[in-house]
Amino acid sequence: MRFEMKNLALLIIFNITSILLIGQHNQENVDYIEQKEIELTNDSSYWDNHSTFYFGFNRLKLYNWAGGGMNFTEIHGLANMRFDYRHNKFHWNNFINVQFGVIKSSFGNDGLWLKNDDVIELRSKFSRRTNHLWDYSFLIDVRTQFTYGYYTELDRSKNNYMDNFLSPIYPILGFGFDYHASNHLTVDVSPFTVKSTFVKDDSLSNIGVFGLQPGEKFRTEAGLYVNLLYTHDSIFNIKNLHFMTDITLFSNYLNKPGNIDLVGEFLTSYHFNDFFSLTLQGFLIYDHDIKIPKYNKNGIDPVYLTRPEGQLDPITGDNHYFFDYNDPNAYNYNINYVEYGIEDGTLDQGDYQGYKVIKTGAALQFMEYWMLGFSFTF
Repeated sequence: MRFEMKNLALLIIFNITSILLIGQHNQENVDYIEQKEIELTNDSSYWDNHSTFYFGFNRLKLYNWAGGGMNFTEIHGLANMRFDYRHNKFHWNNFINVQFGVIKSSFGNDGLWLKNDDVIELRSKFSRRTNHLWDYSFLIDVRTQFTYGYYTELDRSKNNYMDNFLSPIYPILGFGFDYHASNHLTVDVSPFTVKSTFVKDDSLSNIGVFGLQPGEKFRTEAGLYVNLLYTHDSIFNIKNLHFMTDITLFSNYLNKPGNIDLVGEFLTSYHFNDFFSLTLQGFLIYDHDIKIPKYNKNGIDPVYLTRPEGQLDPITGDNHYFFDYNDPNAYNYNINYVEYGIEDGTLDQGDYQGYKVIKTGAALQFMEYWMLGFSFTF
């Protein structure tokens, strides 16, 4: 997967470079420069805003239903906002993306609420404008989430969460160049970038997650940051068909620069009228510091971390790794609680009580979501 991700990241970088080189003399670029020169020489201020809000609710409830089925309830909302201000040589661009969704499914009245979407992303970019397609820029980018996240319902019932509010949070500061090919395409290249990882939750920081060592709460990396943002209100000349793609790449100069972090968002929305739309959204994330628990295809049965061949656990007799039940670092980890040899409800000599460790590893994360419901744009 690491080899594949390197190729994918390099392909994206190649495409970005091609856009920058090939698009230098497009008529759209020429028109953009002419408009920019007018703005640089007068004292007017310019605001360009575009925001999309969505809220949807889905519910299925079955009562004595002979055909079988599962009860289902979902609530989902998002706010995607962009504010752009220009005055002479000053350019201030802001992007706010907030999303949250919860889902509950069960065969009866039981069932647990689990979040299926949780994003807080804030980006603010300050630029000094020039007479060319390139500007000088300073970027602030922050990404985190609202609340607890769980991989499975079993984790939810055991309160074995894998993230929390501000755990993690990724603040980024970058100095570089901002390329505006047109009013639709913006590419920010920041060769002087500081990316940090902060985990506020003590239970998570104690075990070491998101690239942090056990006990650490904060980590800083220096590297190259590239962001591509493309928006269009009527793509393919189709009225009311909105499209947005936001791709971010980061490479650590000092630690395995070939392991490129990737965050991509894709949003296409067709508005039937002012308050009703069909939206397709996708998220693509890869970070080699984020270890994803491995489950079988059913999404329920874990793949356990095993010892080398021939090295069996002296108590349980199998080759799985365990944490002792009293180990405080065992909580909020990718583990399953197990008991061996307990027949009378008490722990006797030879009995075992502990946590079986689930195998983890870096993986490509992808989320696809279709939304049909109430929305409005301004």
